[in-house]
Amino acid sequence: MEKVKLISFPEEPFTDEGDYENYSIVNRNFSGLILHNLRFENVSFKGTDFSQTKIIDIKLRNVRFEDCDLANLKLEKASLEKVEFVNCRMTGMRVVEGEIKTALYKNSQLKLAQFRMSRLKNITFENCPLEETDFYGAEMVSVMFKECDLMKTEMSATKLNNVDFRSSKLAGLNISIASLHGAIIDPTQVNDLAWLLGAKIEWR
Repeated sequence: MEKVKLISFPEEPFTDEGDYENYSIVNRNFSGLILHNLRFENVSFKGTDFSQTKIIDIKLRNVRFEDCDLANLKLEKASLEKVEFVNCRMTGMRVVEGEIKTALYKNSQLKLAQFRMSRLKNITFENCPLEETDFYGAEMVSVMFKECDLMKTEMSATKLNNVDFRSSKLAGLNISIASLHGAIIDPTQVNDLAWLLGAKIEWR
C-alpha cells in the first residue's frame, strides 16, 4: 500500500454512493450490510468485520485489509487495484465478474471463495488455503500461487497467461489441458496432472 497520511474513520456506518479517501478504519463491524456504489482510495482496514455483507458497484484503489473478517462478503461490479489482504478470513468470499489488478493475498483463508468470470492481473496468492475456490472462466495474467493448497480448486474454462504454480499443491486441481496453456509448473507436479492424459506416471 502506498504511504499516505491516514485519519481515523468517524463513528458512523458507510452509506450508499459513499466516497472514502485517506482513512484508517480499525475494529469496526459492518457485517450483514447491503451497500451500493462505494469508492475507497488510500484506506487501511484492520480488524474490521465485513462478513455476510453485499456491496454492488465498488472501487478499491490502494487499500489494505489486515486481520479482517470477509467471510461470505459478496462484491458485484467490483474493481480492485493495488489491494492487499493479509491474515484475513475470506472463506466463501465472492467477487462476481470483477477486475483485480496488482493485488496480494497473504496468509489468508480463501477456502470456497469465488472469482468466477473475473479478470486477475499481477496477483500473488501467498501461503493461502484455496481448497474448493472457484476460478471458473476467469482470465489470469501474471498470477503467482506461492505455497498455496489448490485441492479441488475449480479452474476449468480459465485463460492463463504466465501463471506460476511451481511452489503450490496441485493434487485435485480441476483444470483442463486447454486451460493449462500459459501455466508454469515444476517437473515434480506433473504426476498431479497426469489424470488429464488418462495416464499414471511411475518412477523406476
